[in-house]
Amino acid sequence: MLSRTAENLFWFSRYIERADATIRLLEVGYRMSVMPNTLQGYRNEWEAILESIGSKAEYIEKNQIFERKKIEFFLLFDKRNHSSVINCITKARENIRLARTAVTLEVWNAINSSFHEFSELINAKYNPKNLLEIIDIVKRQVNTIRGTILNTQLLNDGYDFLTIGTYFERADFTARLIDVKYYILLPSSEDVGSQNDQFQWGMLLRSISSCRAYNWAYGTNEYSYTKIIDLLILNTDCPRSLAFSVGKISEHFHSLVNLYNHSSKAHNQAKDISKKLKNKTAEAITEYGLHEFLLNFLDDMNELYDFLNQKYFRGIQCELKYYIKQPIYIIRMCLGYLRL
Repeated sequence: MLSRTAENLFWFSRYIERADATIRLLEVGYRMSVMPNTLQGYRNEWEAILESIGSKAEYIEKNQIFERKKIEFFLLFDKRNHSSVINCITKARENIRLARTAVTLEVWNAINSSFHEFSELINAKYNPKNLLEIIDIVKRQVNTIRGTILNTQLLNDGYDFLTIGTYFERADFTARLIDVKYYILLPSSEDVGSQNDQFQWGMLLRSISSCRAYNWAYGTNEYSYTKIIDLLILNTDCPRSLAFSVGKISEHFHSLVNLYNHSSKAHNQAKDISKKLKNKTAEAITEYGLHEFLLNFLDDMNELYDFLNQKYFRGIQCELKYYIKQPIYIIRMCLGYLRL
């Protein structure tokens, strides 16, 4: 596979996952804004949402006040915001267009339809009353794209890069979300275990569709800090946890190593991160410091991306000697250039 194609597939999946994460946080922000709040009030929660997406500084540059309607538009439709939903969908479509011959017609149609459907919403004047409807539209689009990939793509190296991209973004988002909840939404240690604390943890779990998973895993509806840390960081059965995401990344790097018959620093790094998580407990993370633990995790993931980038994205091809044996390879490559 051409390195350019591998990188396009990787970033396509990351942008789709990022659009999904943004829309989930918007739903949480909406639900939290209509419930009893912290002492810092309404602004505190919207600031936390912008912080978790990494768009707070960018928002402040363009807006002077934290206002719900402004923030919702900024996260949904503002093309000046690099992480807005419309930009994520647009960038995802552009990446998959450049890798058109590496995906099925059904996958291309799914992302293309999503792009046009969401673009139509921009033409209408944004009304906050329509937020939940817009959220449902984006959720449906994302699930359609994911389901189409799962049910139509050949499980080859292209699928590996698609999956690695998804779980890279998911691990990054989950780590930042936990950190923002603990250190921004609830800055006072006196509030730990309070009714407001319980509500916020519940909203966090809801944002990543893990409320029922928590109930099943721990047999209770009462939220415990250590249990939530265990679920979202260490539990390999939870598809939103750091351990699960890194495990999937490692699994697909292993597939690439076997396919291309070479060693990979990226694979070794993914295995090392996975091993670190397996050797931890929620109590040990708490004693060490949750914030420090998450920062170290994100540093490890950044290093993993560097290895991935150097090995698979910066060359002329990922492993041309493998594909040159396939007669269809030359035809597909030529068709790819003709389509561009």
